[in-house]
Amino acid sequence: MGHDLLHSKAYRDLTYGPAIKVLNWFHEKVKVKVDKKKRGKDRYHVLNDGEIDFTYREADFRGLSAQQFSKALRELHSFGFIEKKKPGSALKGDWTVFGLSERWKAYGTPDFLSPEFPKSVHWVNFGFGTKQKRARKKVRYENSYLA
Repeated sequence: MGHDLLHSKAYRDLTYGPAIKVLNWFHEKVKVKVDKKKRGKDRYHVLNDGEIDFTYREADFRGLSAQQFSKALRELHSFGFIEKKKPGSALKGDWTVFGLSERWKAYGTPDFLSPEFPKSVHWVNFGFGTKQKRARKKVRYENSYLA
């Protein structure tokens, strides 16, 4: 986390305490490769930019409830610190992938755009296969009476 981020207007205007914790945890998850032959900003290369996963289970492990984590994510997105790269579907192994954004640099200026927080797609899988299961059970019961 850089000096310019810590002293930015967007960081100062964060009002929700868990949002600051979550932002720190996001920066903790960034993988950086250090090129020891170079100096300055060219020395550090981010390896997983835009590929950071942070699940509700991990937030619970770190002491945040689901409601606190959700509110923190929404606030960080509205201030331009993070963005959703791939929405999850609440199924095992299909979690949301986040990326760190640079939109916070334009916070407080007319150029700042705050898009709506993308919705999850867990509703797509709601009730998957229920009609087929009912139809199979019905056929199975009808066949058992015929015998």
